[in-house]
Amino acid sequence: MLGKKGFISVCALTLLLVNTVLAQDAATKPNAQPEAPLAVTDVTLSKEVIKPSKLQANIALHTLEELKQLLVQAEMIANDEAGSEYDTDKPISVVLHGEEIHAFVRSNYRNNKALVDLAARLDAFNVIEVKVCKRWMGANGIMESQLPPFIEPVPFGLGERERLQKAGYAYF
Repeated sequence: MLGKKGFISVCALTLLLVNTVLAQDAATKPNAQPEAPLAVTDVTLSKEVIKPSKLQANIALHTLEELKQLLVQAEMIANDEAGSEYDTDKPISVVLHGEEIHAFVRSNYRNNKALVDLAARLDAFNVIEVKVCKRWMGANGIMESQLPPFIEPVPFGLGERERLQKAGYAYF
């Protein structure tokens, strides 16, 4: 679980990245407004507040610890513990396309009960939507019927992440 200092560090890094991206965007497109929200926290620019409207989890390490931290952070965002005012009418997309998928296989439920239950609860309250890569599942012998019903298979995980990014989903 991210501690208070870890969460503050993530927010600070996110703000730094947002300001860098916005500065670069403004330099290349004069008078251009950002097309999509870029951060979990509110950012004030020229007295305008940018609030996140669509987010996707950035899973890079494909570890259960990383996934757990992202789910806990999503729960904090939904509970507005970060002051983000994130709209849960638009769930955070969590696209799994690596070893972490094994945690959701029914035969592994006892070993990963807390993680699976957290994901299921967040999905039930429309905080997240969990998607898994069919291509990765096929290469690793996992059938859709082995996964809980709240998980949505997608043809290609990296392609889904790119599609979401083009649709305006910012990473957190």
